[in-house]
Amino acid sequence: MTASAPRPMFDQPSIAAGKLELLRQHFPDALETGADGKLRINAHKLQLAFDPAAALVEEDGYELRWAGKREAYHSAFVPPEKIVQPLPDESKNWDSTGNLLIKGDNLDALRLLRQSYFGKVKLVYIDPPYNTQSDAFIYRDDFSARQSEVLKILGYKAEEAEYIKNIYGARTHSGWLSFMYPRLLLARDLLRDDGVIFISIDDNEQAQLKLLCDEVFGQENFVANALWQKKYSVSNDDPGIGVMHDHILVYKKTDFFERNLLPRTELQNARYTNPDNDPRGDWTSGEYVSSKSKTERPTLWYAIKHPKTGEDIWPEEHAVWRYSYEKHLEMESEGRLHWGNNYSYKRPRLKRYLSEVQQGIVPSTWWIFDDCGHNDEAQKETSELLDSKIFSTPKPIRLLKRVLHLGCGKDDLVMDFFAGSGTTAEAVMRLNAEDGGQRQFILVQIPDKIEPRKQKEAHSFVTQTLGKPEATIFEITAERIRRAGAKINADKPEVDTGFRVFALETDPDALILQKPLAEASQADLLELQQRITAPQPAQLPRVLYNLLLAEGLPLSAPIHTVQEGVLYRAEDVLFVLQGMPVADLGEVIRQARAEGQPVQAVSVFAPWVNDDNFLLGLKTLLETLDMSADKLRLRG
Repeated sequence: MTASAPRPMFDQPSIAAGKLELLRQHFPDALETGADGKLRINAHKLQLAFDPAAALVEEDGYELRWAGKREAYHSAFVPPEKIVQPLPDESKNWDSTGNLLIKGDNLDALRLLRQSYFGKVKLVYIDPPYNTQSDAFIYRDDFSARQSEVLKILGYKAEEAEYIKNIYGARTHSGWLSFMYPRLLLARDLLRDDGVIFISIDDNEQAQLKLLCDEVFGQENFVANALWQKKYSVSNDDPGIGVMHDHILVYKKTDFFERNLLPRTELQNARYTNPDNDPRGDWTSGEYVSSKSKTERPTLWYAIKHPKTGEDIWPEEHAVWRYSYEKHLEMESEGRLHWGNNYSYKRPRLKRYLSEVQQGIVPSTWWIFDDCGHNDEAQKETSELLDSKIFSTPKPIRLLKRVLHLGCGKDDLVMDFFAGSGTTAEAVMRLNAEDGGQRQFILVQIPDKIEPRKQKEAHSFVTQTLGKPEATIFEITAERIRRAGAKINADKPEVDTGFRVFALETDPDALILQKPLAEASQADLLELQQRITAPQPAQLPRVLYNLLLAEGLPLSAPIHTVQEGVLYRAEDVLFVLQGMPVADLGEVIRQARAEGQPVQAVSVFAPWVNDDNFLLGLKTLLETLDMSADKLRLRG
């Protein structure tokens, strides 16, 4: 059978296996292994995924449970209450960049991004609040009347609901878990099947985060708990045992993820030389003796001949050779045994050639500061770039480059929804400058206000140096990316160091109604007629970019003007913002087909369409063009 021949029918995966894989991908927390070792489906958790109110389970017992867990789950999947407001004046290279910087709460951002980026992100890195006394836990969601009603619907008693309101966003394990749970659920949805997430954390919440990630991503998708050496020395005044590390938990989306090897450094390659002019090139020597005993590995206990004296050479008394006798003869015939200069070694060593290891290094879970940087290095990087010591614990660029090396390729999408100092963006841009990659980033940062008394230097930097009327962390994040990009472009002008800025705002007009015209009822059309207003040019950019999200298109997609204020196109979707002659619209669609760029959907922003007959005429037009009814979407 040739490589291109179809597989036999009975060699195909079973239908049950396919269904199981779908469950594993989309509902990993609903699969568990019983005491008998068999895979089971947790019906309660599966039901919870579809209807949180229906799966009323007690929030105690042996597993990760806490007061407010049901509400936290529910909050991940409520319809978005925000819209995006494009801010070209605060952006860099708006028309050409593929990068995004979003100003707002990351939970709102993730809900919105789920519209367009479901299953499209290769790597997520986050450095969330560590929930310590020194941590500015700024994401304190206030409970609205709607959320209070949700607690009742989900089955919470009055006293339970009041307790949940009090701990939400507070420095308790329950509050922190309720904060992290919906964000991780949404991050999982955004990851590609071969995607991976890296999460920095310290010992304060590491245990809770590990259990939470086991539930969200599936225990079988745990990759590693890397220890990053964040300091190079212990503080002399430390009253206890000096903490020298942070954790970086790594989880894959599915088994499709494959980690990359780490690039070799010049220092590592410098160990390889060629003192004997070996035609195979530079080499170094490694141990030929194993620490296993002859009792454990009796077949590896044998004598070899010394090439000069002919005497029998045995391994050490409590050791064996690393290879079988047959493998030893093969290596000896290939000249891979090194006996030292003038046969000065009592036992041989194995030649290891640089050409054999050039593909990279297998990563370990111990990330030392020599390779990944440390806190002081990170502070120096940001201080030099911003001419001020603003961030207390930023992450070093080398740490993020390690993450990117391991988890993504040259053309992948990277996300960080706790952007902070913006290190992730700079690491992406620097790596692109080094290897010619086209990686893109999406960063989210809440515009947390900077207190002028507690954070004098940061406040002065934003208000005085940048001249911004309101001092927020977001402004520093954006400025760090601007300055880092300018520094990179000075040497590599071709690198994309731009970014589109979007702010999250309350949606006053329900701009993201996901409804094809075929599903619109008479009541919908009546409500539409009551809501029809004159188009407002000032709102045009906002409407267009929210329509991008509504149609599942990336926010970085170029929007082309077909008819100013009336008709626009992004990728294969036409956006109709005002009524127009249906025949003219038909000609646009036919012309696009003739040019090999067919239109796949027509999205109508209904509040601005003031022609009563336009929608009916448009539906008829699409039917004549053999476009199904679901290709016409009613928005707004």
